[in-house]
Amino acid sequence: MSIQITTKRRRAAAAAVGALVTATALMLAGCSSGNADAGNGGDSGDGEKKTIGVSMSFVNQFYAAVQEGMEDEAEKQGYELVILNAQGNSSTQVNQVQNLVSQGVGSLIFIQLDAASGGASVGQANTANIPVIAVDQLPAGGDYVTFIGSDNVAMGEQACGYLAELLGGEGNIALVEGIPASSTQMQRTEGCQTSLDANPDLNVVSTTSADWDQNKAVSVFANVLTANEDLQGVFAQNDDMALGVASAAETAGRSGLAIVTIDGFPAAYDAIEKGQISATISQQPYLEGQLAVQNAIKAMNGEESEIPKDQIQESILVTKDNLEEARAAKYFGSQG
Repeated sequence: MSIQITTKRRRAAAAAVGALVTATALMLAGCSSGNADAGNGGDSGDGEKKTIGVSMSFVNQFYAAVQEGMEDEAEKQGYELVILNAQGNSSTQVNQVQNLVSQGVGSLIFIQLDAASGGASVGQANTANIPVIAVDQLPAGGDYVTFIGSDNVAMGEQACGYLAELLGGEGNIALVEGIPASSTQMQRTEGCQTSLDANPDLNVVSTTSADWDQNKAVSVFANVLTANEDLQGVFAQNDDMALGVASAAETAGRSGLAIVTIDGFPAAYDAIEKGQISATISQQPYLEGQLAVQNAIKAMNGEESEIPKDQIQESILVTKDNLEEARAAKYFGSQG
């Protein structure tokens, strides 16, 4: 069953990390700005389907901003959203996509959790002739109309290149990676390796996974710090994990670590200001959410041929030098 979300509640959910817990609970139940029409594809009465299904992988500040962009654009265009969140569970995502397909949504905006959920989920939509708009993660299988996201290979290369610059091209570094075999994890790893190959005096002493999760990164990195007393730098593949790394380092009394990450969370901006993180490469999730809805509507209206297969959005290296400029750009919508 879907749940009505008002603009006021949506803004409050995006305002702080603590409020995201509330948003998580709502999304578990299946959030929507729609109504009972979702059960028959949201027919507007003149045969036009007005409901867009959204399958999300989990909740963090990035995806909260994507959702806000989607909701704002759908409201502007007069379309309804049915949003389901898998909360990091592959089988749940497959089942939720089946739910959306059964409802007869007009299109599907899909944020893949991992390869296990990707091909099966997109395949279900393909079988039902529901166009798929992929956001942030490249689907592992099936046919999609367009992919909207960032160049993860380029961001990984830039992040590790900047880390090498901070360390003068030499030193011991640790890598903290996201969910294994997710497209983002593999692409950011590939990009980072290019910079590592160009900086042979950077010594990777530890490679661990924290599944994109801040709390996991705290516990995982505490062990990394214990095992590596002479560590100078860290590349964490997303901001949540970088914040966990910074927390673990502070607890262990390990100051001076160069930490470079990717996403551009407002919380990461705050950590840069405090000197806890060196840099983040900011994406534009609010814009990605808007574009996803715009393209979903085009696909529903039979305009797939006008939609580019790949829509790669610009990413921005954010340091103390351009921090206020990045904040003013509002890449994360109302969150900052």
